[in-house]
Amino acid sequence: MSNPKDYTVAWICAITTEYVAAQAFLDTKHGAPEYVSPHDNNGYTLGQIGKHKVIIAVLPEGEYGISCAASVARDMLHSFPNVRLGLMVGIGGGAPSPKHDIRLGDIVVSAPRDGNGGVYQYDFGKTIQDQSFRPTGFLNQSPMVLRAAVNALKAQYEIEGHQLEETINSILEKKSRLRKKYQRPGPSSDKLYQLESYIL
Repeated sequence: MSNPKDYTVAWICAITTEYVAAQAFLDTKHGAPEYVSPHDNNGYTLGQIGKHKVIIAVLPEGEYGISCAASVARDMLHSFPNVRLGLMVGIGGGAPSPKHDIRLGDIVVSAPRDGNGGVYQYDFGKTIQDQSFRPTGFLNQSPMVLRAAVNALKAQYEIEGHQLEETINSILEKKSRLRKKYQRPGPSSDKLYQLESYIL
């Protein structure tokens, strides 16, 4: 049994696919917590990534949205009182542009820019006829510790590159059951369509 007071990083996933991927990235998996708050409705996977003890939870089946994620986070904080960092990690929506060539399987980390917090809520914007999407609001920026970590990762990447693909391939070799669903899709499946293709 694991002591809930030892865990400081919370990782919340919206769907099972994200939850499976999150668990696969744990360096070590720990046992169930010694106790949870009496009204905590979450199920947890506990483990460690590097020196960080991590709690992973997923939203209930068929439930999505801000209020559901907030409920999961609330219950998690009641059971794990020393959480200092909470992450909502998962599959995001978006589209590539000439400026940002984002493709299927890419990893994207948001950061504040031009007075925006760096995280957009899906309903904080509008599309005006014959014009591009215009944001009408944004969420607050991430904590300073995360923004500093992003800069440290950028510097490390510039000096040494990254081992993301190698790490993912290593996990998929060890857990071959996941290969079909979780390996990076081939370039032929990453098709970009013009918007006009969908207008009937």
